[in-house]
Amino acid sequence: MDQNHIQEELTIIKNMIDKTRRETAGSGSFFIAIGVYGIISTFAIAAMEEIFKLYNYILPALIGNIVLAAAVAYFFISRAEKKEKVKTYAKTVFIDTFFACGITAIMIMFLFPITKVYPFHLIPVLISLVFGITAFVSGSIFELQSLKWCSIAWWGGACLMAYAERGMLRAYIFMAIILFGWILPGLIMNRNYKNHKRSEENGS
Repeated sequence: MDQNHIQEELTIIKNMIDKTRRETAGSGSFFIAIGVYGIISTFAIAAMEEIFKLYNYILPALIGNIVLAAAVAYFFISRAEKKEKVKTYAKTVFIDTFFACGITAIMIMFLFPITKVYPFHLIPVLISLVFGITAFVSGSIFELQSLKWCSIAWWGGACLMAYAERGMLRAYIFMAIILFGWILPGLIMNRNYKNHKRSEENGS
């Protein structure tokens, strides 16, 4: 097998991997769905605490929020896997990153506050730091600079919430973080995916 033939095969393999990676990253429905759900649940839990004073129901609401968020994530990931013919290394790393950060988020939300390591009102600050890492790493995996830049929303928002007064203000900041940290990247990814599909159709 000569060098040119080897190079051609490597080019074909690389193009297949790049195409699958673009299509995996292209559909931002996962980010949009998680973002919309996150905004709704954040407002609901904040309203229970700050407006309706339903303190005894906050912890069960947080648990239910985690269960439903996991169900939404599983639905979108499993549906995407059924459509894909090849599961790339990039997709595997993406899922593993979300899983690892999700486990960390659960520990932040329940284990340490319940054992009085820190108060519950610090949860949004720490969660934002973790999801900032998630967004940045995901942007590196899929080679999307826009997604990496959106991670600044998570880290910057964490700083704002750390020094903001407790109350609905922190909830509004967190909802804005989700908007720019999850939903905006999802919209960008969907746009890139549509442009990619359109260029493929024009080229065919």
